[in-house]
Amino acid sequence: MIYMVEMDFPHPEREAAWHEWYLAHIRVLLTVPGFRASQRFRAVSPMPAPYLALHEVESAALFDSADYRSRGGPASTGEWRDLHTNWQRNLLDGLDETPEVSPDAHLLLVRDAPEVRLPPEITVSPLRGVGLDRKIEECRLAVVTGDAAALIDLVERDPRCGLYRPISEKICAAPGSC
Repeated sequence: MIYMVEMDFPHPEREAAWHEWYLAHIRVLLTVPGFRASQRFRAVSPMPAPYLALHEVESAALFDSADYRSRGGPASTGEWRDLHTNWQRNLLDGLDETPEVSPDAHLLLVRDAPEVRLPPEITVSPLRGVGLDRKIEECRLAVVTGDAAALIDLVERDPRCGLYRPISEKICAAPGSC
């Protein structure tokens, strides 16, 4: 399952400290049994929630666990909680593992838009929304290697589409676990 978190952080003067905190927060989340991996991204075009995190989780049950409640969720974000805007958390089914997006690749997200046609060379993974905020019924994820210029027009024209660059590597709960 994929636990997807989207948000904006409209405080450029604190952005470096926030990124540092967020990476530390991911390492805490990865100590929760059932959290397996995480990677963070930033949209290449303006959008209401330009930051995206994909977390690989074992099951929806972990969100009800005492371990998660003590280390994760909105309450775990401390002083940063009030600085996030456009914050959404969705649990998606359809993939067991998050894709690993290298620094020279992009992540394409197409949400609730089955009619959007993508270039045939792009292989998508379909997902369906199954929990948490449930702001997404279905979406498609794709790792785009090479030139993504053809997709810029699509994401600028259709707000249901987002193109992201990694701002972290894929971080695994244990070495060699992903």
